[in-house]
Amino acid sequence: MAERQGSAVAPSGARQRRRAETAADQIARLASETAPGERLGSRADLQRSCDVSVGTLHEALRLLQATGEITVRTGPGGGVFAGDASPLSELLRSGGAHDPVTFGEAAAVLNAVAPLVVSAAIGAMDDAARARLRARLASLEAATDASLRDFVRATLELFATLVAIPPGGMARIVASAVMRVQIGALAQIDGPIDPEWREVVDEHARAARRFVDALVSGDLDAALAIREEPGFVALFVRVSRTWVGAPTPRLAR
Repeated sequence: MAERQGSAVAPSGARQRRRAETAADQIARLASETAPGERLGSRADLQRSCDVSVGTLHEALRLLQATGEITVRTGPGGGVFAGDASPLSELLRSGGAHDPVTFGEAAAVLNAVAPLVVSAAIGAMDDAARARLRARLASLEAATDASLRDFVRATLELFATLVAIPPGGMARIVASAVMRVQIGALAQIDGPIDPEWREVVDEHARAARRFVDALVSGDLDAALAIREEPGFVALFVRVSRTWVGAPTPRLAR
């Protein structure tokens, strides 16, 4: 059923955004099949073909104009015209969030930005940050007697505490987005810390303690080296392999 402007129940912001993105995808496909500069139709034509309200169409056109995929002209002979679409313009509009992301993929991205995160955290370290890290480490060590899901969450909470130490920066932005994916994957992780997982969990907890010791003492080289140790990474490798087929929520836009 078409979305009606002025409906008694207004759509939420998120719902309207999704509708606008869907309409933008439809118009972008049309533009990609049309030579740059050629007319795609009037606003009314596109509103009817996308089956959306005027407001939603305006938002869709705004998204596409921002990436250069269309141009809009007013007056006689005006309308919506194909722009110069490219993989970059589509990526900017969509945020690259088309396919589900697995826990393993998210872990690989987080591992890539970890040196920047660790360096920034050590640079901004103060007594309050040291105390927060120690407290998170204690929670992680206590979780070695909990479920596997609880322990993995405790490891993510420790790293999130590290990520949050600097007041800002691109590394924090990227790490935060990736960690939202990993947190969303926790529901896929199941089971107790049985003998099959015990050694992996205990090794990670011991490495985490040495990692935090290096962080609070400001030893960047040692902290980065510990993160590369088999005892530290084995937990994430095994979780990724065990639940590799379970997609996780898309990266936040």
